[in-house]
Formats: sequence, structure tokens, C-alpha cells
Amino acid sequence: MAAKETKKFVSPDIAARDALAAKTTRLRALRLAKEAEEAAAKEAASREAATAKTGKSAIRSRAAAEPPIRPELA
Repeated sequence: MAAKETKKFVSPDIAARDALAAKTTRLRALRLAKEAEEAAAKEAASREAATAKTGKSAIRSRAAAEPPIRPELA
């Protein structure tokens, strides 16, 4: 049988920890910016779709609201 081996935890030095923290901060900022950009694009697309949908229905409702022309009365 193998003898028990105990492993020591060696903490990284302060410079390495600071570099890792800076890297994590940069990556988080990039991810948040990307998510915000995607959310803005999605919102703009939904607004355009809603505008296009309401534009079509307004034309249809105006056309349906006009009374039909009856030639016998004219």
C-alpha cells in the first residue's frame, strides 16, 4: 500500500492574485457589455416588429371602417 501523502496548499503570491483579479474583472466587464448590447438589439427588434404589426392593423382598420359605396344611391 502507498503511504498517505499530505499535500500542502500553496497560496499564490500577491502579484499573481492581483493579476487574476484584474483578468476576472476585465472578462466580467466584457461579458456584461455583450449582454447589454444583445438585450438592446433584442429590444429594438421587438419594437420594430410591434411597429410593423400596428402599422398594418391600422391600415386594415381604416379600410374596414369606411362604409361601402353603393352605386344605386349615387
